[in-house]
Amino acid sequence: MPQAVGGAIFSAIGLSTTAGITVLGTTVTYASIAGYLVTTAITSWATAALAPKPDFSSLNSGGILVNSGGATNPHDFVYGQVRKGGTVVYDETTGTNNKYLHRVIALAGHEVEEIGDIYINDEVVTLDGSGFVGGDWDDKIRINKHLGDQTTADADLLSESAQIDSNFVGNGIAYIYVRFEYDQDVFANGLPTITAVVKGKKVYDPRSDTTAYSNNAALCLRDYLVSAYGLNDSDVDDVAFQAAANECDIDVSLSGGGTEKKYTMNGIVRANTPHGDVLNKMVTCCAGTLFWGMGDWKLVPGAYSAPVKNFTLDDLRGSISVSPRTNARDLFNTVRGTFNDSDQDWITVDYPQIESSVFKTEDGGEEQALDLELPFTTSAATAQRLAKLTLYRAREQIRMDADFSLK
Repeated sequence: MPQAVGGAIFSAIGLSTTAGITVLGTTVTYASIAGYLVTTAITSWATAALAPKPDFSSLNSGGILVNSGGATNPHDFVYGQVRKGGTVVYDETTGTNNKYLHRVIALAGHEVEEIGDIYINDEVVTLDGSGFVGGDWDDKIRINKHLGDQTTADADLLSESAQIDSNFVGNGIAYIYVRFEYDQDVFANGLPTITAVVKGKKVYDPRSDTTAYSNNAALCLRDYLVSAYGLNDSDVDDVAFQAAANECDIDVSLSGGGTEKKYTMNGIVRANTPHGDVLNKMVTCCAGTLFWGMGDWKLVPGAYSAPVKNFTLDDLRGSISVSPRTNARDLFNTVRGTFNDSDQDWITVDYPQIESSVFKTEDGGEEQALDLELPFTTSAATAQRLAKLTLYRAREQIRMDADFSLK
């Protein structure tokens, strides 16, 4: 049996999301029919939206765009592209009157694709060929980037430090080394906060049998399932994940022009976060349902799926129970929430809320809002699409329970 990952235990026919069947001549949309027999340990963005919210405040910009110290800080695992600070793992002063402060900030507990723009406080700065920051910082800050694939210690740190030796490599750790040169005018307000835009983990793609950087939501979710810091479970249905990855890669046209991929994952997993909380939040970025069926993990992202089976009265083995509407206490006619906006320096902001006057009228004119946080989404357009999917899937659904033959 798989590890429990939150969500709910569903019978073979569950809450509406994507896959379809035709029953007695009527097409109905359902969650997933895991091997057409039994489904367990499902986590779905649709059900998680109504469940008690885990504490993901640490993954909002207020918890990400800082640098903290601590001997027991958890590793950060970066999927897609985010702006983040990290853990200060080394400080040393050198020079006359401690003129220089040498600081190492660990950004991720794995090799990353790229460390891009550097922010000092909330402004992007330019580094020269030697890593020095000019402008207002007057070359008093030097920054070297290391992607986690380094095999030697930072040459500048090694030459200037009185404490470290060549073993100070940081194997498998993406980090930046920052040297501050004391200047009371430049640092009148103390040391600034330094953060970086990071393109994160390289993930395996079963479609091409290659491992490379990608923010494809299905591939990132698969990576978490099989990784040692995740579920550490190799039992994944790669046929299902290939189909899910193809769906995520579809280009969606934007109202302002251009396109973007349908579902991407851009966020951080902290090693001390319970697996269920992580998976419940991961599926929000693809409007997905993750489930265990017939011995493997499967993922169905939010997309229309044509009916795959025809059931008639001859296939029934008992009565049918139909619940056409959601319990009134779980109804909502408005969806609002937050995401980390890449167009606004990656800070946490509200996405434009999605509401329906029709649903509001059905609810007696009273606004009933759902707060849907999207910590793995960095596009306003994607956030709005996910909010709209959540609203309409919640209002236009049927739940049916019945016993069928092995068909």
